[in-house]
Amino acid sequence: MTELEAHYEAAVERRGYDRVDGPFGDLSASYSRERFAFADDADALAAASPEDTLVSVGVSPTGTPHVGTLGQIRTAIDCQRAGFDVQLAVADQVVYNAGGGDAATLRERAERYRRFAAARGFDADDGRLYVQSEADDVLRAAFRLGRTYDPDAGEEWDESTAFEESLATAYDDADDPSDDRDDTPDDSPDATDFSGSLCGLLMAADTVGPLADDFGPERTYDRVVLALGADNVGMARRFDAVRERAGVDGRVVGLFSRLVPGVDGTPKMSKGIDGSGIHLGMSPDRIRERVTDPVLDADRPSESVVFEMLRLVPPGDGDAPGNLRDACAAGDARWRDAVDECADHLAAAAEAWQGTASIRPDGPEATR
Repeated sequence: MTELEAHYEAAVERRGYDRVDGPFGDLSASYSRERFAFADDADALAAASPEDTLVSVGVSPTGTPHVGTLGQIRTAIDCQRAGFDVQLAVADQVVYNAGGGDAATLRERAERYRRFAAARGFDADDGRLYVQSEADDVLRAAFRLGRTYDPDAGEEWDESTAFEESLATAYDDADDPSDDRDDTPDDSPDATDFSGSLCGLLMAADTVGPLADDFGPERTYDRVVLALGADNVGMARRFDAVRERAGVDGRVVGLFSRLVPGVDGTPKMSKGIDGSGIHLGMSPDRIRERVTDPVLDADRPSESVVFEMLRLVPPGDGDAPGNLRDACAAGDARWRDAVDECADHLAAAAEAWQGTASIRPDGPEATR
């Protein structure tokens, strides 16, 4: 069992989360099983309907999107196509308060993220696609929630999983977490403790605001399903506790996507771990070369980085490729065709990202 698989298992067996075995709205059970590792509450997820549920997805514009970022955007698009109301937040204010760049650079990059999500298929006329620092209702909700927000509150466990420990070590060992953010000034000030605590408050406001009648959204919901990565265990429950302390009706339910291991053996692809990801600043040819590199493949699907990428960002509009397991294990022609299709799909995504600004495909990002 890989560290990632053991991490997913620990969330279910030791921390009280549920496996995702059934459909989510119009998303099939097979789609849900392949894409999501676990959820806060399977019954609440099964009860969610487009009539009473908002799906909330966030992306942090800390640098060039990688496959995991693309997966978050894909989740938003797929849930929207399944009939749910979806909000896709570009969390530039969180990044700013964490000390991740100056405001002007982050606004420019956030606008690129917004254009990219629309180019990938998110319908801003049918859902909400917003930059956090420009969302007055989110900032207003943050102030309202601040009276009962406790930055130190949250779930605690007796021990971390091996994956969590490896990930923490990888971040600590990173020479410079901003290495792949070559448009971020080196003299950006560090975050204060207070500024850092505001990051959680802002994310709570994104999530809880749509449940409150008086925080300013166009409509309110009975339930917010917060879709996030499986490295963020505990976050949705923490935000639901904020909701409860603030006296806001409804429910926040976490739905946790699977993660993609780093291409260099690190625990996951991350903008904060240089060299760990296949990112969309690479030239399309470089992406095809990396995806089809046999080093990223394995006979066991759970050990194949390419298989995990296909689960998160499958080409086309169909289900995630659970039916490719046997082909991956055999390394047969069907699997090789799937790998080539994945490479082309990610190369096209890179072209779309690079089309949001003037980026030379042979520039610094393309060499990584």
